[in-house]
Amino acid sequence: MLAWTGLSGVPMRPLMTASLALLALPVQAQFWSELANPKVEVTLVHPPGLGLKVERLAFAPSHDRNSRELVDALTADLVQSRQVEVVDRAHLDAVLKEQELGASGYVEPATIARLGKLLGPSVLVIVNVNRSDLSRNQSSKEERSTDYKTKQEIVRRKHTSITSLDFSATVQVVDLSTGRVFAAQRMEDAPNLSNTSYEGFPAYPPDADVRRLAFETAKVKVLHLLLTWSEPRKLTFFDDDTFGMDRAHSRLKAGDLRGALDQALDGLDQSKRDTGRKPKYYPRVQYNVGIILFAQGRYSEALPYLRAALDMQPDASIFQTALRECQEAIDLQGAMRRAERQGERSVESRPAPPPYDPPVQRKPEALAKPSPEERLQKLQELYKKGLLDKKEYEAKKAEILKEL
Repeated sequence: MLAWTGLSGVPMRPLMTASLALLALPVQAQFWSELANPKVEVTLVHPPGLGLKVERLAFAPSHDRNSRELVDALTADLVQSRQVEVVDRAHLDAVLKEQELGASGYVEPATIARLGKLLGPSVLVIVNVNRSDLSRNQSSKEERSTDYKTKQEIVRRKHTSITSLDFSATVQVVDLSTGRVFAAQRMEDAPNLSNTSYEGFPAYPPDADVRRLAFETAKVKVLHLLLTWSEPRKLTFFDDDTFGMDRAHSRLKAGDLRGALDQALDGLDQSKRDTGRKPKYYPRVQYNVGIILFAQGRYSEALPYLRAALDMQPDASIFQTALRECQEAIDLQGAMRRAERQGERSVESRPAPPPYDPPVQRKPEALAKPSPEERLQKLQELYKKGLLDKKEYEAKKAEILKEL
C-alpha cells in the first residue's frame, strides 16, 4: 500500500491518523462523562401560550359530536388542574337560548356582549373540530432472510393493515368584556396505527384508538394555550469522589436538596484551597452547585456557577446544555411574570358586570336563523382569518348555496 509523504519524507497517513485520534479524545471523553455520571431531573415551567393568566373561562356550545367530545375532555382536565374556573354550561343557557351559532361555529357579537354581562371578567373558548375523516388501507411487502441453521434463503410476505385519520380543528379565545380575540389557532394532525401479519391481512386497528391519538394531541395544545405547564429535563450530575461530589449526589438522590447544596458548596470551597487535583474536577464542582440551585428553581443564582464551569472548559457539551437550559428557565420565568401582570391588568381594566336582567321573551320571528347571505359573509371572514382551509370553506359554501 502506498502512503503519502511530506517534504521530509515522513509518511503522512500515520500522522493524520494520530491527529484525528487526538482531536476525537475530548468528544469521546464527554460522551463517556454523560454516560457514566448520574442524571438529575429539573423542571421548566412554561407560561400559558395565550400570554396571560386566565382566571375564568366558558366553552361555547358545540354543534357536532367530535367538537363536544374535545370540549368535554378539555373541561375535565381544566377542572382537575385547579388553575382556572370553568363556568358551568347551565349558567350560559339564559343568554345562549336567545342566540344561534352559525354553521361554522362563529359566535355573534351580540352573543359575546350578552355573555360578558352575564359572566363578568371571563374568556370564551370556541372549539370546532372541522374534519375527522377515517380511512383504511392495506399493503404487502416481501421480506428475505437466511435460516442460520440451513443457510437457506427464506422469503416471507409481510401484510399490513393501517387505520388513518385526517384531523383538523380550530380554537378561538375571546375576551367577553371587549369581544377581542386573544388567540386563534389551527390544529392539524394525521395519526395512524397499523397491524402486521405474515399469515394474511390482519384486522385493522380500532378507529377509536386512532381518534384518541388526534384528540389527545389537540387537547394538549389547547391546554398549553390556557394553562401553565411543566416540562421535566434531565441533566448530568458529577459524582466523583473528589471534593465531596459523591456525597453531594447521595444527598441529592435522597431528596435532600438543602443538604446536597451545603455539601456541594463545601466542596467548592475545598477546591479553591486545594489546587493540586486533576483539572477536570474544578469546573465540575462549580457545575454541580449550579445544577442543585437549578433543581431548587433558583435559576438566576444557578447561572453564574454554570457559566463559571463553561468558562473553565468551553468545549464541554454538558456545561453548554445546562447553561442553555438554565437561561431558558429564566426566560420562561420572566414570561410567566409578564403573563400574570397582563392578567391582573386585564381584570382591573374591565368594568364590573351590571346586575343581570333575565332575557326578554322575543317573538318567534326574531329567533330566525341568519340568512344564507349573512352566513356566507361570516364564512368568508373565517376563511380570510385562516380558521378554515380551502377544502372546508368550499364544502360549507356549497351547503349554504344549496339553500339559495
